[in-house]
Amino acid sequence: MRTITRFLRRFLILLIVFVMGVAGTAFFMNNETTDDRSDMNNPTLPEVMVDFNGTLANRMYGYRQPMEADFVRDSVTPLDTTKKLTIAVNPYEEKIKSLSYEVRTSDGTKIVENRKVKSLDSSGSDGYLRAQIEISSGLLMNQEYSLQISLDTSDGEAYYYTRVVSRSSTNTEDYVKFASSFAQMCMDKNSADGLAAYLESTESSSTNFTAVTIQSPLSTISWGNLSPQISKKGIPVIKEINETTASISLKYEIKAANENGGAEYYNVTDFYRLRYTDTRIMLLDFQRSADQVFDPQQTVITDDGLLLGVRDKNVTMLSNEDGSVTAFTQEGALWTYAPDTGKFVDIFDFRRKSNGDFRDSRIEHDIKLLGINDSGDLDFMVYGYMNRGTYEGYCGVGIYHYDHDQNVVEERVFIPTSESFEFLKADLGTLSYVNKDNQLFLLLAGKLYQINIDESSYDVLADNIDGNQFAVSATNAHAAWRISDGDQAGQVKFIDFDTLETRNDTPDAGQSLRVLGFMNEDVVYGIVLDGDSLTDENGHTTDGITLIRIEGFDGTVKKEYHQDGYYITDVTVGSTLMQFNLSEKTGSSYTVKNKDNIMNNQAAAAKVVSAEQSSTTRQGVIVKLAFDNRPETDEPLILTAKMKNTGEKTVQLDVDKSQISNIYYVYAKGGLDSTWTDPAQAILHADSLTGVVLNRAQQYVWERGNMKTQLTLNTEDVPEIIRSGSWDKDVLQQGLGDSGTVIDLTGCSLENVLYEISAQRAVIAKTGADSSVVIVGYDQYNTWLLDPATGEVSPYGMNDSTALFQAAGNVFISYLDNQK
Repeated sequence: MRTITRFLRRFLILLIVFVMGVAGTAFFMNNETTDDRSDMNNPTLPEVMVDFNGTLANRMYGYRQPMEADFVRDSVTPLDTTKKLTIAVNPYEEKIKSLSYEVRTSDGTKIVENRKVKSLDSSGSDGYLRAQIEISSGLLMNQEYSLQISLDTSDGEAYYYTRVVSRSSTNTEDYVKFASSFAQMCMDKNSADGLAAYLESTESSSTNFTAVTIQSPLSTISWGNLSPQISKKGIPVIKEINETTASISLKYEIKAANENGGAEYYNVTDFYRLRYTDTRIMLLDFQRSADQVFDPQQTVITDDGLLLGVRDKNVTMLSNEDGSVTAFTQEGALWTYAPDTGKFVDIFDFRRKSNGDFRDSRIEHDIKLLGINDSGDLDFMVYGYMNRGTYEGYCGVGIYHYDHDQNVVEERVFIPTSESFEFLKADLGTLSYVNKDNQLFLLLAGKLYQINIDESSYDVLADNIDGNQFAVSATNAHAAWRISDGDQAGQVKFIDFDTLETRNDTPDAGQSLRVLGFMNEDVVYGIVLDGDSLTDENGHTTDGITLIRIEGFDGTVKKEYHQDGYYITDVTVGSTLMQFNLSEKTGSSYTVKNKDNIMNNQAAAAKVVSAEQSSTTRQGVIVKLAFDNRPETDEPLILTAKMKNTGEKTVQLDVDKSQISNIYYVYAKGGLDSTWTDPAQAILHADSLTGVVLNRAQQYVWERGNMKTQLTLNTEDVPEIIRSGSWDKDVLQQGLGDSGTVIDLTGCSLENVLYEISAQRAVIAKTGADSSVVIVGYDQYNTWLLDPATGEVSPYGMNDSTALFQAAGNVFISYLDNQK
């Protein structure tokens, strides 16, 4: 009996051990298979550069899908008469099987040449692979083309982009070396003394490393008391280049020691505008911005608040209602901070903590904060180039949710695009909003999209939207636009993105409506009576508004504005102030008689945290976050959020930009500055920034500083319809047909339009009510004018020409040859 009892006891113990073992193993295996949190994957894509006789320039980052050639313009690569380029590839860990290239017209519609290079030279001491390509096709001088370089890698195809342009005597290598040398000399006070002759320094009592210019003191340009060293050397990127000038951008990283010996890192961007002369390179413009990488391991918590360091004062931040958690972005990273506990969470950051390179630290993306709740859960959007992770090498829009309790980030949806960050940023600048039902709203290429995040699907709520007649509220929760076609054409539609409720305002008979903007969540629109939209003799239309109305979404009229005897023109609507002119009719145009404004009297919501600036001896001007209450602790607790692996959830939008033609891009200071529908206004803006203007097809419309000293066109080469001297744009366009596109340059100066002559394009200039001439040449002292009636060409003094054209209203019309 005792033996049986002992046996049963032993059997039960073994059974329990077995069951517990099985359960434990199952539990362990279950945890192994269901723990779906991980760190972001490291970057894998190689880098591509152009080698100018041993000097590297134009670093290109890889895309995992082909991009639209006319929406990628990160660099310009000049070609000399040989049309040969040496391409350098930093493979990192990737195996490169082959390289191929494709040359397209600048609008991307036509392939000019494509070839494959099977063998790459690996004999260089820097570990880079090199290939020489020779473009055999006849490229037009001074015309940009898109160059796509494709690498066949062990992880699939990767695509790289630059613009190539055939230009003579560009002195490329000297320009690139100057930029690199200038940045390096600034690191040493003695070497920096040699830079004084290039600068236009003036005295200044403050040091702000985020806004350094050619007028800054030499002591500031050489980094004041910061004493940094370059920790990641940059490679110059050519933004513009011609026979006389070049614009170079240089991005690099510096490292400095703080008061406690801790390491501070700064991302620096230098911009150089240079001119080559027989004796030396002249520095025409210089700008620098330095932005500190946030690191809570340094001393950042003070009695005054949270020190963010050297950066722009406009901080993207969002706090929950009681201020217990504040989210903010800095240098491409997203952080949260809890003042009561001193807890920091690094929620999203492409930059690696160690062993990083420019592939992960590159900032070609932005972060928009969408909402934060009481517990610290956060919704946010990342848009632009994805440096690493699941969508490495894609440009697009990602919607994310951060769970505070689990310390995990979940990707809700990703929307890939085929345009680079600077174009995507311009598009998303109009509208991007996520409601509580996880629906994302975007306006792209004239279409209003509703992306259903949970279902990975989308709907088009409206199309054919005129961007000039579309406006969104301060929170992006409401929008309004004038319907341009269909049975409801002319009506203004309002939408609430939280409820998806809509309503329309219909103009009364004899009236039309103009969407002007929003003040807070209230729409502002104008009423124009029939006959009050005046088109002057130059074809420019101005709306004379009779009444401005401010209206809530429910239709409640908040305010109306009207002035007897006046028309309201030139309206600009801001968040706190609306400004406009009061004008009278003068024939076919309006004459400004007075100015007025409407103030937004709504009290601003109280902020629990604000951004403030202060000045220090070592870092100059710095930024801090000031809280209502003093932080409870100065000891930081630093966490890094994990990424939740949820599989790929992508939505591919059908965005067609081919129908957008009347667009002009202003590039200045190293990037895309703005877009315009009026080429004359684009030129005037570019002139003020020493920039360039390109059209939708990425053709040069105008360049600052690239004009020959004298030139006279062969009149037989000027299209016959242009020689007619007509300023009727419809007649001119009909005469040009498919060979060219008319551009109205009315409002530009004579000096501005002489660029068109230099670019081999004649300009029609109005000289009186019923008379015009065609400018076909110029020199230092004269313009050369063609008389449309006789066909004779004669000189006319430059000062007299300026006065003649000004008296006639500076009405100029030219054209662009369409790409073939």
